[in-house]
Amino acid sequence: MTIRGREIKRSHILIGSAVLVGIAIILFFLLRGGDTTGGSAGEDDGSFFGFLFGGSSVSPKPLDNTATGDDTEQPEQYLFRITNEPVAGATISSDGTSLRYFKKTTGHLFENSFTGDKEQRISNITTLAILNAQWTPSKEYAIISYYTNGAVRRFYSHYSGTSTITSAVLPNDIIDITTSKTDEKIAYLVSSGAETMLLTANPDNTGIKNVFSTPFPDFELSWPVTNRIGLKTRSSAYAPSVLYTLNPSTKQLTRVLDEKEGLDVLWSPDGTGFLSMKTSREGTNVALRVVSLQDNTAVDFPFVTLPEKCVWAPSKERVLYCAIPQQIPSGTHVPDEWWQGSVSFDDALWRIYVDTGIRQQLLSAYQLDAINLFTDKEESFLFFSNKKDGLLWSLRLR
Repeated sequence: MTIRGREIKRSHILIGSAVLVGIAIILFFLLRGGDTTGGSAGEDDGSFFGFLFGGSSVSPKPLDNTATGDDTEQPEQYLFRITNEPVAGATISSDGTSLRYFKKTTGHLFENSFTGDKEQRISNITTLAILNAQWTPSKEYAIISYYTNGAVRRFYSHYSGTSTITSAVLPNDIIDITTSKTDEKIAYLVSSGAETMLLTANPDNTGIKNVFSTPFPDFELSWPVTNRIGLKTRSSAYAPSVLYTLNPSTKQLTRVLDEKEGLDVLWSPDGTGFLSMKTSREGTNVALRVVSLQDNTAVDFPFVTLPEKCVWAPSKERVLYCAIPQQIPSGTHVPDEWWQGSVSFDDALWRIYVDTGIRQQLLSAYQLDAINLFTDKEESFLFFSNKKDGLLWSLRLR
């Protein structure tokens, strides 16, 4: 290479480039003060190349809050790991001021603050191989599912304050079970000869009523409001599913959605609508819509995700909090392969206002495959579990 008549050898160029990079590295650490912790959302990612070329990333701030001797002001922590062990049945306590969850290793019930710094054990009833737990609206009853002797079994526990009052097993032949979102009731399916019966009961399994019978056993249950129980045939990318609703008082059965592959729904808190998913080409194409049964309308959802990676806000506005995968690999068959664990996602967290179309990113994509989302009543925190390891997290919203 020749510059202004002088020949410059390639080796000289390489040496000069290396010197410039070395100077940039020294300046970077001098200016940065040696800090290697992750930044908050929207800040520089703190890496060498981020320093040189810009860009941002999100990394949870370490939970070790011990003093470092540095008097400089630290950035506000916004993402908190609540537990160091996998949990099930995470929920807000009855007074709305703390979290409750079961640890999967023992089945013991714990209570903790929204930021994970005040854990205390509530109940020491040991339940190994706990799968999940569903709560009644009062948060006094939990329906706990666990795995034993090659089968799923269930029992209820009744809690008052920080103690367990009663606990008893539920029938062994339960196919699926749910708690009402509005009443202290449960609903479950049991097989009886060639038929499957839908029963409702109090959480302690008293006051049992047979409200529906069907020859088809393969339903999943939901109970969003008093007069509407959802019955959906099991979702799969390889087979169509249908959605019905049943009024348990009048026993009127209504077909809501026709056969669609990959069908899944997330009911709104008032039970007048839902977020629905359908797939095509064996789950490789995913489409979501927000359906209003009241207005008989449907709005296309602006992201690709799964309904079980979303939660409706407790406010009266139609607001969804969703974990949106950064990428769903081409050819992935959802939801089946995701359920089976053969594929995992890295999610960003978003707030979506359904009626206005406004979208707000709350957390950039990180190594969190978020499930079981919920908020406190004031929507000051968003809680979720990481499907990759079962740990519970919280994200400060304000």
